[in-house]
Amino acid sequence: MIIELSLIQLSYGYINNGSGAESFFCVIILLTSPDEMPPFMSKKTRPIVLANSEAQTPEIFYSIQGEGPAIGRPSIFIRLSGCNLYCEWCDTPYTWRFEGVTFPHVQNQKYNKVREQTRLHSENIIQLIEDYPCRHIVLTGGEPLLQQAGLYPLISQLSGYTVDIETNATVKPERHFDEKVSMYVCSPKLSNSQVPENIRINPEALAWFAKDSKSYFKFVVNSASCLDEIQQLVSQFSLKQDRIYLMAEGMDAKSIESHQSMVTDFCLDQGYRYSDRLHLRLFGNKRGV
Repeated sequence: MIIELSLIQLSYGYINNGSGAESFFCVIILLTSPDEMPPFMSKKTRPIVLANSEAQTPEIFYSIQGEGPAIGRPSIFIRLSGCNLYCEWCDTPYTWRFEGVTFPHVQNQKYNKVREQTRLHSENIIQLIEDYPCRHIVLTGGEPLLQQAGLYPLISQLSGYTVDIETNATVKPERHFDEKVSMYVCSPKLSNSQVPENIRINPEALAWFAKDSKSYFKFVVNSASCLDEIQQLVSQFSLKQDRIYLMAEGMDAKSIESHQSMVTDFCLDQGYRYSDRLHLRLFGNKRGV
């Protein structure tokens, strides 16, 4: 008889030894395929690559969530470095636009990778967050899902915490990682990002998020043409109306205000939800807020 569990295959039965007696046997086989082996079973845990604050310390901070379905909620933010996209209006270019990177950005500034990154293991990060009066974690970036192998030991040890992931929805979560996540705030990028569609839209990953009950969708809007793109994605992936948030593009309060009336009208016409960028209004455009 064979019993298959998530991590082992257990085989057992009886062998007739020829004299009429039977002997019991049991064989345990560890499954080692990539699909069955979760990151926590690696002999060595990977360090997590974090973005740095302006003081060149890891950008881990306690603040008010400024966007999406959890807006206004006190949260501990852990910002990761590294991204697989290169949006020209990205408000955290220091997580990806390093020296040698040729992709354009509205600020036209490049960053020294050594100065902008810190590598820490999960136990070091837990020490940095455990004194905050909060049990709600937001993993942001950059693109956090690029570092699932390093993040899994961290979120597995966060007993009593909720863990939200802010993602561009191009990377599908692994099964064991997903079990530890409370909510995904997905921000599929539109053509206003100046990233080609075949790079910014991963149909397999986006379809996975669309079917997941923990996923919400947030779109950055700066022109009327954005609505047509959003409607196309809503139709193609059957995104639920009450899980869609529209947010005005901008890196400061003034630029947000220039788009917010248009975005509000879109929301009223289509029944979508409006998301502000509250942290920019409260604290301005700087790191660690």
